[in-house]
Amino acid sequence: MLQSVEIVNRWCLRLLKLVCLNFIWMGVTLIGLGVFTIGPATYAMFSLIRQWVRGNEDQPLVSTFIRYFKENYRESVLVSWLLIAGGIILVVDLLHISSWYLRVVIWIAVFFYLIAAIYIFPTMVHYNWKSFRLKLKMSFILGFSHLQYTLVLIVVISLVTLLVASILPSIVTFFGISVIAYLIMWTANQVFQRVEQKNI
Repeated sequence: MLQSVEIVNRWCLRLLKLVCLNFIWMGVTLIGLGVFTIGPATYAMFSLIRQWVRGNEDQPLVSTFIRYFKENYRESVLVSWLLIAGGIILVVDLLHISSWYLRVVIWIAVFFYLIAAIYIFPTMVHYNWKSFRLKLKMSFILGFSHLQYTLVLIVVISLVTLLVASILPSIVTFFGISVIAYLIMWTANQVFQRVEQKNI
């Protein structure tokens, strides 16, 4: 009984932290109008969540977030710009191209883009690789080589987003991106552990 209460209490505290983290992420992102801060803020958020997923939940929230925000600023900005530019190009192509053959090709590109976009920040915060190209390439390889995890993750995120948008859209303000980031980081951590076990 006491163990069940402790588990519930731990998850309530974790949800509270996710709410706080979501507001910090939104505030920091808005300060830079999104363009110069969304990447570093997302990197900091994934770095914090990685610590929580791996059992280290005692770090101070704000100061640790700021430290991670500064840690990999330039590369995080570059990643965010690449993701935004790639997303815009794919959306514009889907809206304006009528050829079914080209649309199939673009949808395949969208799928590959999603895999890389999902794993790029978890890969950046987990591995200390110096090469940006290596991180980008490995984020796709890790996601594609563990496609079962990736597909389940995409389905879960889609269902959660649709459910929240249709039933409780106001809850997005409190959780929004932080819950999605937690799902992504938890899944990515399972992939990383499997890769590390295979290497051992």
